[in-house]
Amino acid sequence: MRWPVLALLALASCEATYEPEIGALLGAPADSGAVDDVDAGPACRDSDPDVAVSLALDVRPLMYRSPGGCSCHASSTTSGFNLGSYQRLLQGGFNSGTSIIVPGAPCDSVLVQKLGPTPPFGSRMPFNGPPYFTPEEIALVMDWIAEGALDN
Repeated sequence: MRWPVLALLALASCEATYEPEIGALLGAPADSGAVDDVDAGPACRDSDPDVAVSLALDVRPLMYRSPGGCSCHASSTTSGFNLGSYQRLLQGGFNSGTSIIVPGAPCDSVLVQKLGPTPPFGSRMPFNGPPYFTPEEIALVMDWIAEGALDN
């Protein structure tokens, strides 16, 4: 069984295979032990290693924009998740824990999965969407994580 990832990412080489076939499966919660074989296909790598992605300049503006940002997590804690600082972001929430961001592994990062149409638990983010993150915006977040999810 492979780790469930965004249907959006499946189009870009991240695949999720479920056995036995039981219909639409939204995924497994973080740390559920469901990780047997992680697909590190092209979508799970930095799309352009020559271009650095900045948390402050590229990723945070997406999270704080209105509408379609993650404002419920901006300065308060919702579901245990708070974007108020880099350290709080890495702590994740009640369901994701530190799997929220797995530096170097965007397809394993719950943050990326929650931005797509089939999150592993709960609702798609941002909760107040649409608008949701575009494929290009999700790719930007994925590139930042693939580059090590630095506090830059």
